[in-house]
Amino acid sequence: MRLVLVPVEIAGPGIQSVALERRRYRVRRILDRWRYGGRWWRGEPPRDYFLLELEGGRLLEVYQEAGRWVASRWLD
Repeated sequence: MRLVLVPVEIAGPGIQSVALERRRYRVRRILDRWRYGGRWWRGEPPRDYFLLELEGGRLLEVYQEAGRWVASRWLD
């Protein structure tokens, strides 16, 4: 696992591709999806997480928070 925490660009309805680290990756499928409620006592908004299988078999976790997309981590 490698922590990333950088903004990404998501294209297409249903998450068809991800632009990250000066490269665009095609999304093969969404493996999982969940909602994190945030630490409300600190004023954190909720986040929608997605575990994506990318072309070549790599796994990437991304989340959407307040309308922006962030790459959370690469998984081995």
